[in-house]
Amino acid sequence: MNNKRILPPIAALHARRKIRSTLIATLAGLAALSALTGVLPVQARAQDASHHLGAGAFVSDQPLQELLKKRRPKGLIYLAVPQAIMVASEGGNKKPSCSPQIQLTNSSNQTLEELVVGIRYKKASKTIGSTLSRFYLIKTGKQDVHFFPSVLDTSACEETTGEVEVIQCLYDTGESCAQDVRALEYGAVPLKIQDKK
Repeated sequence: MNNKRILPPIAALHARRKIRSTLIATLAGLAALSALTGVLPVQARAQDASHHLGAGAFVSDQPLQELLKKRRPKGLIYLAVPQAIMVASEGGNKKPSCSPQIQLTNSSNQTLEELVVGIRYKKASKTIGSTLSRFYLIKTGKQDVHFFPSVLDTSACEETTGEVEVIQCLYDTGESCAQDVRALEYGAVPLKIQDKK
């Protein structure tokens, strides 16, 4: 069975005229639009001139997220020893030792890719131990704690201090965050950033 519809000659003539008039109207619309494009830049300049920052206002063509990352300060990354625990060695014949717990808080507005710190513990100006800690992928506003990273050569945790050296610090963007690390002088073991000489 043939489903093709055959138009009578008069209907075919009307269909051709309708297509022709639609085509002419479309071409006329395109011609009018192309004539207006010469006027549009002038209107855009007039709008810029009326902007409260003036015609010379800089408008960046970068994506908004990239602009926000560049303009906002990153914030700080805090390193602390909130508590230190006395631990006894196996067998019970040795005296207990101090083991600090290292806590990192990412208060910046960027995910922390990696932070590697070395901490040298001192008591009465004598080095009693050291720790190397690596924190990895700490999201914004999150904390991580290293429990029992080292046992110090002291029978009590009191009057112990720590000197922190930032070995490497990277945000997930690849930028350095070493300047954003702050060591807190509060908690069981007060920390401070090592002076670069």
